[in-house]
Amino acid sequence: MSQNQEFRVYLITKRDILRFIVVEIIIGSMTYKLALNLFHNSILAGAGGWACTEGLKRLVKLTG
Repeated sequence: MSQNQEFRVYLITKRDILRFIVVEIIIGSMTYKLALNLFHNSILAGAGGWACTEGLKRLVKLTG
């Protein structure tokens, strides 16, 4: 057994949970619906929804 034992604590704040709900669920659903109306294909809509959500998260990370 290793002598160096680590105990890690991860804090999940209310802000993190709300941010996840807003970005992943609400914005992801909206971009999926928009892409589905544009492409009329569920595979392309899923990829488009994912790409828009990830792009938005990275844009917010760069500016904030």
